[in-house]
Amino acid sequence: MMLQERVQIWLENEGKAARPFLPPFSKLLIAVSGGPDSLALLHTLAAIFPPKSLVVVHLNHGWRAEAAEEAEFVQDTAVSLHIPCHIEKCDVISLARAEGLSLEEAGRKARYNFFAQMARQMGAKAIAVGHHADDQAETVLMHLLRGSGLAGLRGMLPVSRLPGAEDLWLVRPLLTTSRAEIEQYCREHNLDPVTDPTNEDTTYFRNRLRHELLPHLASYNPQIAQRLQYLATVTAADYALIEQLTQEKWVAISKESGPDWLTLDKTGWQALPLSLRRSSLRQAVRQLRSDLRDVGFESIEQARLVVERGATGQQATLPGGLLLTVGYDQLTIAAGLEAVPDYLPQVIGETAVSLPTPGQVQLADDWILMAQIVENPDWNQVMRNPDPWQAFVAAERPLFIRPRQPGEKMQPLGMNGQSNKLKEIMIDRKIPARLRANWPIVAVENHPVWLVGHLIDERVRVTAVSTPIIHLQCYKMVDA
Repeated sequence: MMLQERVQIWLENEGKAARPFLPPFSKLLIAVSGGPDSLALLHTLAAIFPPKSLVVVHLNHGWRAEAAEEAEFVQDTAVSLHIPCHIEKCDVISLARAEGLSLEEAGRKARYNFFAQMARQMGAKAIAVGHHADDQAETVLMHLLRGSGLAGLRGMLPVSRLPGAEDLWLVRPLLTTSRAEIEQYCREHNLDPVTDPTNEDTTYFRNRLRHELLPHLASYNPQIAQRLQYLATVTAADYALIEQLTQEKWVAISKESGPDWLTLDKTGWQALPLSLRRSSLRQAVRQLRSDLRDVGFESIEQARLVVERGATGQQATLPGGLLLTVGYDQLTIAAGLEAVPDYLPQVIGETAVSLPTPGQVQLADDWILMAQIVENPDWNQVMRNPDPWQAFVAAERPLFIRPRQPGEKMQPLGMNGQSNKLKEIMIDRKIPARLRANWPIVAVENHPVWLVGHLIDERVRVTAVSTPIIHLQCYKMVDA
């Protein structure tokens, strides 16, 4: 099958998702380096679409002496096909140093930024790139070696969003065409592509895969490249299904969100199958950190286990500087709790309020603090209470709810009567700074009883002879 015919079939099938962004509906940018893959891509698309619908773009990375000649070659080729060409030079070495990136990563970032700039300037919605089937095999193997999950094992997609520019598309018409077929096409059409010597440099990870590891694996299975391509195709379909199911469940478990935070229904999340519990945490990270490329298995798994095994108040770190906090009935994922409005309890005003026993007091933002007398205590529950939002105390009445007082100290349970300043305790317990002044404290007349959600005072410790025992509980009202 001729390459042009194959690309036309691709456009009608795998590329149909990008059809609204291709000619005649919009201009199409073609990224051309001058190598055989991009040259064949340009030649083929020029035979399918009218020249006025196409724009050639080329970024000179500026790190090789031959780069200027290659840019001139691309310019001349575009002119011969009557297609506009835009060339730009970027100091990728300086970019890599400034941002602490490898040359490969810096080059990739510079190219995508250039593509986005030119697409918007030319009124295009899609950029065609020359990635082919052998590139796909290398990509899947690279992701496998780096420990990727399904998202990486699906390799490159025929049509995908341009990284850093979600309104633009990358299309890969040659993704099922082998390097050998592309080189044969160039010979048949008298195309004389340039040769990039860095493609032979095995100090680059991808080149080592291409020239060393894949040939070695081929000695075990001569069809290894094709098998990796099949793996990508199958995995992409399976991943798409998981993504669809995740989005359907996301609607049910997602509660509230802001620029740097979101909350999930804890019970709804726990009811999901294992695969969707993991994928929903990934979805949360993607929603808050859309520019983050890699979300590793380890961080997602650690966060999942913290939710499933940990008590209320437990926390886990996620990529992108995000923090997951296990709440009483919800999970909060945020750039620190400082970013979350009205998430934690606060007293109303600075004056102490009597806490009836039994009875309850309304706190700010629909939080409730409740006190009950325990007549027949379950000693296992009392002595091994895992929930930081409830406490059992042996305190005299009356009880009060109030904020901390200047210089106030507390004797945390288990510290053998040692006193610490409440201000320092709050800092150690990572209570957000903006919430410390009005954090609720249950107290008797002379000292604190319970730093809500955190610590009980040693002086109200429950023993086998304690009477009465008071059960304190703090919770946020949930709309019916």
